[in-house]
Amino acid sequence: AYCHEVLAGRIIAGPHVRAACSRHLQDLQHGPARGLAWSLPNAQRAIGFFEEVLCLNGGDYEGQPFKLQPWQAFIVGSLFGWMRGEYRRFRMAYVETGKGSGKSPLAAGIGLYGLTADGEARAEIYAAATKKDQAMILFRDAVAMFQQSAELRQRLMASGVGENVWNLAYRATGSFFRPISADDGQSGPRPHIALVDE
Repeated sequence: AYCHEVLAGRIIAGPHVRAACSRHLQDLQHGPARGLAWSLPNAQRAIGFFEEVLCLNGGDYEGQPFKLQPWQAFIVGSLFGWMRGEYRRFRMAYVETGKGSGKSPLAAGIGLYGLTADGEARAEIYAAATKKDQAMILFRDAVAMFQQSAELRQRLMASGVGENVWNLAYRATGSFFRPISADDGQSGPRPHIALVDE
């Protein structure tokens, strides 16, 4: 529906978004011949995770369910719904929107989905940036969503207290979500999902 609205001009979008919408609709018809498959259940599961498990944090929306905007649902659905064989079609996404439009909470939610609902054992999820302070912005959104979600509080364990939480662990699969930056000087991460902010 979002693609049709964009291509009809009822939702204003730039050329790259229009191209992505056009590709999506064309691939629904012609993708199987190229080994692509659209899994509506996979897309709905990821989108449903936001609305059923996560809450927004800050401002007037504090504590309300994270109901994705159509453009956000298109991103999440595309990332988790398109498959090539048994693997996800898209391994990288570049998202650019105006300040205050919800990029960091969206990325944090994707990280929490990858941590708890993606079926990956020992998943390493990173909120990455050049500087630790920038990496912490996205990670703090993830921590706030964890703190507001009864389901996530039952499944995850936080290391640190309040503003000093530095790790979310999902012990059932040996997975974790943490911030990382260039000034950490770490080597050897094996990310399942890397969320790079700014």
